Amino acid sequence: MKKSVIALSLAACSAGSFAQSCPVEVPNDIHIAGDQVAVYQDGEPRLLISQDNQLFIEGRQVALSDSQMQALQAYSEHVKSYLPQMAELADSGASIAQEVIDDLSAHFGSSDAFVGAEQLVNEYSAKAKQKFYPDGEFVMPADVFRSMDSGWKQDLEEALKHISVESVSGMIASLSAEMKSGELSFSQFQTQLMALKQSLQDKVRQRSGEVAVQAGEICESIEGLAEEEQQLQQVIPELKDYQMFEI
Repeated sequence: MKKSVIALSLAACSAGSFAQSCPVEVPNDIHIAGDQVAVYQDGEPRLLISQDNQLFIEGRQVALSDSQMQALQAYSEHVKSYLPQMAELADSGASIAQEVIDDLSAHFGSSDAFVGAEQLVNEYSAKAKQKFYPDGEFVMPADVFRSMDSGWKQDLEEALKHISVESVSGMIASLSAEMKSGELSFSQFQTQLMALKQSLQDKVRQRSGEVAVQAGEICESIEGLAEEEQQLQQVIPELKDYQMFEI
């Protein structure tokens, strides 16, 4: 199988497939640590929603009425629910690549031949998670959508390139052993490769479609957060200088 076969199959799960443009800007870093939500500017926490739904701006507590606190609590719960889903989305490329490698391993009956490829998938997965959990707490970086369309896309494509090379090496090793032992003729070899190529492309196309749907749902959730934040700013005007989202 040519090196391009797996590369082309996996191309469908590149960052461009799921890091789709979302019409929301993230002007500041957003941190979620336990039940606390914070907005960072210049590397410092400027706004904090505590675990008991108290609001602190520049280190000073803002007195809230019961209705303001209820609105703030609802918004904070939504932020904590929806934003960490971005980390799962970032890991989707590695998940698809791992499924392809698992299929290859099962097809050739040799998991050892694909150890190198699996290691690369694990490394990429860890790197993807590290972007959102740099110090153990969740961080939504400012301009996250722009960076996913540029730097993150390049990271994934580079990882897939190396994974493809490792996977091809594993297949060559497995097939060579079969052909040397007389278990596989050249015509059978070609037939297997064509069938395997189609199977991989079908799987990646299906999974990439599922990831695209997931990305769309997360984007809709974040758009909803942006609208909810605008409404919350009407209720608590002090929030206006510490935006999490812009539409």
